Amino acid sequence: MEATFSKTHEVPMTQTAQSLYIPTHEYTSGAPSQPQMAMAPAMPFYEDDPSRFDTMAPDSHDFEIGEYASAEFFNSVNMSDFVDRAKPIEWSYEMRRVAQLILPFLYLGPSSSLKDRDFLRREGITLLLAIRSRQSAQARLVSGEKVATELGIEADAIDVMDNQELIAAFPRAIRRINDHIASSPHRKVLVFCESGNERSASVAIAYLMVMLNLDAVNALYTVQHRRFCVCIEEPMRHILSSFESILNAKRDVAKAKRMASSSNGIHSQAQASKKRSLSRQDEIGEADVDMDMDMDRFQDRNPSAPFQDR
Repeated sequence: MEATFSKTHEVPMTQTAQSLYIPTHEYTSGAPSQPQMAMAPAMPFYEDDPSRFDTMAPDSHDFEIGEYASAEFFNSVNMSDFVDRAKPIEWSYEMRRVAQLILPFLYLGPSSSLKDRDFLRREGITLLLAIRSRQSAQARLVSGEKVATELGIEADAIDVMDNQELIAAFPRAIRRINDHIASSPHRKVLVFCESGNERSASVAIAYLMVMLNLDAVNALYTVQHRRFCVCIEEPMRHILSSFESILNAKRDVAKAKRMASSSNGIHSQAQASKKRSLSRQDEIGEADVDMDMDMDRFQDRNPSAPFQDR
């Protein structure tokens, strides 16, 4: 005969004479009365209203000219090229194999997207920028040179030993993108890596952080909304967070230099004004001396008028 057990007759270990169990929580039979609730994500990257992921033209460039963009960049590039209205996500698994538009001149995708020559021609891509490891570069596994030669466009690469080196490579990649799109109108860049989901995606995120003045979180979700399969794991998130701290420090330094330059300009103007005022005082003093000498000459003359009425 099978024995049956009921949870209502369970006996805690602490009530047995030989038990060495030391209780730390009150014993209760059965399941907890209140179910455990899963935590919702703090910032979902898909919504019914995607307007929060719109990209707008930057109000300012808070870094020293030449570090991320040349002095001619803002005169050569139309600021409307930074504006893109986010659309509701309609994602399918096959879309991970093609590139998606991040900004009107910037695309993100995997190396497999280079196989679609019609797509590259149709979108007007003019630079294929690979973000790859040095091992991939030596093996020529991730390269746009062959496709670029076939299409008559440019190809370049940012090679790093590992993801940790990306934080030092971000400025170089951003400057390469900006130099290309400023060289002539209607230039477009495709940034890619093996999967298009982490290493090249981090460059796109860093670009938005610098050029659109976004923090790491908002830049991440803006990119992820357009390429749903982007997967930035925890180590890469720390790298982007560190890059954000670097950008904040660079903004503070650039702001301090601008304020110092402005103060020096005001000080120089004040000095020049002071010199002019002193010079003016000297001129006035000399004029007074000359006038006194003229008055001395007429002191002994007859004060009567030279002509009198009859």
